[in-house]
Amino acid sequence: MMTHLDETQTMLRDSVQAFHERHPGPARTRRLRNEAIPFDRSVWRDMAEAGWSGVMVPESLGGHGLGAAEAMLIACELGRGLAPEPYVASGLMVVQALVPIAADSAPARALLEQVLAGQTLVALAWQEAAGKLAIDDIRMRAVRKGEGWQLEGATKRFVPLADAADGFLVYALEDGNPVLFWITQSAAIRTTRTIDGLDFGEVDFEGLTLPADARLASGPAVRDAVAQAVELARMASAFELVGVAERALEATVAYTSQRVQFGKPIASFQALQHRMVDMWMHCQLARASAENALLDWTRPAGGATCTQSLRAARARAGATALLVGKTSIHLHGGMGIADETDIGLCLKRALALSAWLGNPLWQRGEFLDELMKTGRVRQSDDSPLVVADDVDVAELPDEEFRRVLATWIAANYPPEKRFMKKRAYYADISDWYQALSRKGWLAPSWPKTAGGMGLSATKQVIYAEEIARYGCARIPDHGLAIGKLLLMHGTPEQIDYHLPRVLSGEIMWCQGYSEPNAGSDLASLRTRAERDGDFLVVNGQKTWTTLGPGADWMFALVRTSKVDGAKQRGITFLLIDLKTPGVKVRPIVNLKGEGEFSEVFFDNVRVPVSNVVGRIDDGWSVANSFLREERIFFGTPRQCEYALAQLDRLAEATNALARGDFRDRYAQLVLDVRDLKSAFELFMGRLRGGEELGPEVSYLKVWGTETYQRITDELVQLAGDHGGQIDDVVIGGIAVDVMNQYLDSRMPAIFGGSNEIQRNILAKQILALPSGRA
Repeated sequence: MMTHLDETQTMLRDSVQAFHERHPGPARTRRLRNEAIPFDRSVWRDMAEAGWSGVMVPESLGGHGLGAAEAMLIACELGRGLAPEPYVASGLMVVQALVPIAADSAPARALLEQVLAGQTLVALAWQEAAGKLAIDDIRMRAVRKGEGWQLEGATKRFVPLADAADGFLVYALEDGNPVLFWITQSAAIRTTRTIDGLDFGEVDFEGLTLPADARLASGPAVRDAVAQAVELARMASAFELVGVAERALEATVAYTSQRVQFGKPIASFQALQHRMVDMWMHCQLARASAENALLDWTRPAGGATCTQSLRAARARAGATALLVGKTSIHLHGGMGIADETDIGLCLKRALALSAWLGNPLWQRGEFLDELMKTGRVRQSDDSPLVVADDVDVAELPDEEFRRVLATWIAANYPPEKRFMKKRAYYADISDWYQALSRKGWLAPSWPKTAGGMGLSATKQVIYAEEIARYGCARIPDHGLAIGKLLLMHGTPEQIDYHLPRVLSGEIMWCQGYSEPNAGSDLASLRTRAERDGDFLVVNGQKTWTTLGPGADWMFALVRTSKVDGAKQRGITFLLIDLKTPGVKVRPIVNLKGEGEFSEVFFDNVRVPVSNVVGRIDDGWSVANSFLREERIFFGTPRQCEYALAQLDRLAEATNALARGDFRDRYAQLVLDVRDLKSAFELFMGRLRGGEELGPEVSYLKVWGTETYQRITDELVQLAGDHGGQIDDVVIGGIAVDVMNQYLDSRMPAIFGGSNEIQRNILAKQILALPSGRA
């Protein structure tokens, strides 16, 4: 919704940005906080004339007849501009409460017209106590008094801009029946100024007698309207918080890029770059979570799923705006605490807005309550689906393809090998490898003409997800990687020789990239290859070679010349037969006591020049063309989901959810995985649209691997006395894989370019932060 704007949404965005130019939010905030009533009616009328409050109102009721997406766009842009006006509270929330009853209530319709015109500022008064944030917590009673009513039993609290309001929409109960009043009579108002310069009111209606025409509507429709209005406000405030966080991040990037210290911009310091990348990642996750809530809001009969999404989005947005706001002040140094700098206004706005309608702690708790009602079962149709052998599964719709694949996997994967605790060599999993090969499903990314499945990018991800979801061991798949690369850059002879042998399982491959002093910094390779006629003579060492002891061939990057300038030049992509004299493979035992990795030494190893892929000295571009396509697979949430399932089991065995401290940490982890999935789906949507993914996809790998570690850290802590046990922890008859998951989680943050390197990439290519070079 926010990524690709249609013409109407673009016009709305431009309208809000033009409003900010006419009425800069920070200047107005500083002016209003010194006034008795912090509200500028002329600015509010300007917003009304733009039609923003009526964006979701049907045209028959005087609105624009647009949708929630447009309203959220406006809220986000107003947050970005730090506009102090209560667009969400006195615009969207009030309007949403009136629209469902306006068709059958002439007074409600008349009031709605006044609100849309900016003539009347209305405050919705519904909440009665701190922490009582559900519509069913209401206790105020309306008792018949002659032709009218008298209000008894409660004070309305946390009413936005109560002292500025021309009247109040008051939610009460008449003999248990929901009723909505429009009250303009005098009431006792006690205001509390909020940190961002606005205020909340405590409005005492006790004993107030109302005329007959004060009642706008009654019945279940009133409850539904007010409840829906509050939920819409929660979603809109999440988008507003996203805008605030993004404003703070942009200001921090700009400030640190021009602030010079020790002769260089402080944004060139890696420690600061990584902190800003983390801020950016949190902003991305908050936006993804908010947009996921918006999608669920617009789906018919969203029910519990929509409620969960709203709680998740509001929790993430509030926590993100606070984190980014705090960090921004710190990175601004002394200027961060100066009132003349707008960054302090970002934190203040985040503090006030995140506390309204339930802070992140409350939202996480409510999210978990909803989750416990419904469970974390997949919502898609998992019923078995079998298709005829002559059906091209690559042409099936994505979800139908998923079901076909899941059905076949369940019928053909060896059940005793589900969720293996070690990385499988070919000998461990040859039966599954051959089953995939016979089916023609071994190489999902290869074209059909080469013996592959010819799957789209999105179906390749679905394939990987379903393999992982069922607990299939990862096959030795470096051969599939080199096969795809040869199809892009190899000679016909290389393709004809190697691809059939990958499909048959005759040749196993490993990857020779990392070296003792060139892990993530592959441009610093020292393994050399000197030309000798029709051969390249290779000397050097590769390390951390996955499944090296079981491999027959290696594809490797070697240095063939030293070129001035970029270190990436002068590197060649080479295919090496590991049976060649001079090759020595030495296993490396990992933390789990397994020989998954190895060192490979080359002593005058003669490799035919015909084994060069692409051109000599141009191997960097060959390797990079493949790595760009594989980024999305690093961000799949399946690994986190499996670890979280283990945590579920251990929490059940230990009754840990009865403890408040664990409960909130658990809710946070569930939301971390949920937001990873939301972000992942956004990238999947871009793939479906035919887009090529850029470097920003790296943050999925960072967030996913670090979330995996946080989950396994919690596993060890929850295991208590069993926390150092190497075997499965068994409590109350429930077996949980603790130590294997914990040790496994240490590795993904290092492989495929360590998370620190990924942060460097994001700092340079996404945030455009300056280099540290003088």
